[in-house]
Amino acid sequence: MIPDLMLRTPRRAGGTPYPVHLVETARLRDGTPFSIRPISRCDLRLERAFVAALSAQTRYQRLLSGRKLQPAEIRRLTDIDYGHELALVAVATVDGREQILGEARYVRDDTQDAEGAEFAIVIGDDWQGHGLGEALLRRLMRAAADDGIAVLNGLTLSDNHRMIALGRKLGFRARRDAGYASVTELRRELRDPRDEALPAVGSFDDAWAWAAI
Repeated sequence: MIPDLMLRTPRRAGGTPYPVHLVETARLRDGTPFSIRPISRCDLRLERAFVAALSAQTRYQRLLSGRKLQPAEIRRLTDIDYGHELALVAVATVDGREQILGEARYVRDDTQDAEGAEFAIVIGDDWQGHGLGEALLRRLMRAAADDGIAVLNGLTLSDNHRMIALGRKLGFRARRDAGYASVTELRRELRDPRDEALPAVGSFDDAWAWAAI
């Protein structure tokens, strides 16, 4: 039931370089500065700390189950093949230490649609309510469209009303899984990256949660 595309061994064909053009800076509503950038292998320590700090509820939203990620799975989340997938992280310095506040990612799903991808997003418990969910998802959608992805698909729990509301706000269609009523599929056609209907990066509201994995 749960897509595992994001935990599979990454493909290395092509050697796509780090997408430095996706690095940017912003501020939270309270003025806290942070950056959004593609994740890299160098972020393994930060990713471990981020995952370890997630509450049981947020982990459940992330995996659609109560299990914990194994060390090899966490390593996989930082070992990115940029030609096939992308993970954007929001990073800030808090109490003198750099930490991940939230992340959003997509992985191309070659088994179903050469132009489709699965997406996921999670925000750390201490940073929910700052609008990071929408900020990350908007940028992920834009990056996916620019990379030629035509459709984003994701799964979330049907009682995860905040994620479903965020998806609908950004143009996703929500449909309950025919075989699992407790799971809702979110689907968004991205079309041409110049399409004005594609959400622009700008102001954002409170929203969070994983849509897949």
